[in-house]
This record gives sequence, C-alpha cells and structure tokens, in this order.
Amino acid sequence: MTQIFTNYVTNFVWKGNLIFFNMKDQSIAKSIFCSLFFVLIFLSSCQVKEECSKFLAEEYLDEQVDSTMSKSASEYRDTLLKWLGETPIKRLNCSAYHLLFYSSHGFGRSIKFVKKDSGCFLRVKCVTKEGRYSDCKEYQIKITEEEWNQFEEMIYDFNFWTTVPQFKTTKGVLDGYVCFLEGKRPEAENCGKRTYRFIGRGSPIRDKIGALCDYITDYEDQLALSYGKREIK
Repeated sequence: MTQIFTNYVTNFVWKGNLIFFNMKDQSIAKSIFCSLFFVLIFLSSCQVKEECSKFLAEEYLDEQVDSTMSKSASEYRDTLLKWLGETPIKRLNCSAYHLLFYSSHGFGRSIKFVKKDSGCFLRVKCVTKEGRYSDCKEYQIKITEEEWNQFEEMIYDFNFWTTVPQFKTTKGVLDGYVCFLEGKRPEAENCGKRTYRFIGRGSPIRDKIGALCDYITDYEDQLALSYGKREIK
C-alpha cells in the first residue's frame, strides 16, 4: 500500500511540475506537496507498526548465562547437527525454527520449520545408534501458510523469545533426553527485537520450554500423518 502511494506521489509531482510552476501562488503548491509528504510518512509508520505488532509486548529480562553450560550446550548441539547432516539456522536469512531431540536410549530427531519467499517447509531427519530401534522416518514437505502460522502461534504462546533461563537441566538423571530449540526471525530487526535465540533443556524439565518441545514434536506428528509421511500405529 505504501509503495502504491509512493508511486502515486512521484507520478503526481512529475506530471504536475508545469502546473505547480505556473501557479501564481507558489505557497499553494508547497502546501499540497507537504500534505502529501506527511500522509506518506503516516502510512509508512502504520505499516511498520503492523509488521511489529507481534513483537511489541516482548520484554527481555537480564540473565546471567552460565558460560560453562552455554559452551557445553553449543558443543552438544553441534555434535547432533553433524550426526544429522544439518547446519545452525543462524546462518539463514529467513524465518526458521529448529528442534533437536536426543534420547539416552540412542535415538534422535531433527524437526525444522522454514518460511521462505517460495513457501513454508517442514523437514525431518533422524539419527539412531547402531543396534537401537527408532520409528523415525526422514522426509521434507511443503506446508501451508496457515499451518506455519499455527506453529508460530505456538512459539509465541510459550514465550520462546523471552523466557529464562536459556539453559536448564536436571542433574543425576540416567534415563532422560535433551532438546535444543533455535529460532531465527530477521524481520524483527527493524522492530528492535531479538532475531536469534538458542535454548536448551535436559529432561525431565517441567517448564514452558520443555512443554513447547513436546508440543512441536506432537505437531510434527500430526502434519506427518496428514501428509501421508507416517502411519497411524
């Protein structure tokens, strides 16, 4: 809408130059141009507010991140990415979320949601230690924008971008799992908000992020069933 209005103003001024300069009262021409300019500024402001609407309520708490835990989480994440043949989404220039899950029983899964200009996509990859069983099947599908919006709504409902602590685990658990969740949203930069977030949880963790990881896994399972990538057990 702003672009259309900009083109209109440019056309109007260009084609109307002779009229403006032939006006006896140049103040009228100046007044008209100033009015058009301020209307354009107003429309641009409205567009920015609309684009930033889902970020406006975000407030970030000061957090002292444990450097040792952060380093350990990053190294573990990188190991899982290598096993799965994946790369960190921080390098992407589009919106994306990536969940990495790995169990002490020797199997793991990568669930990646990406929104590009060409559409929205879901990709699943699997890793299993030799001799261990897993029913995970790898696939990639194009999902609808409505399905992406439903997924993203889940991300915001569980306060992924603002929750603390960044990393949390339960010590002394032998039979558990770990999940890492990364988010990238370049569009938030123009709104002065976070564009990247990396969070980790070790089981059993009963907080919002732990629940979000479970919900993402369930949502992927629903999509896999609806697109014929997984059979009902």
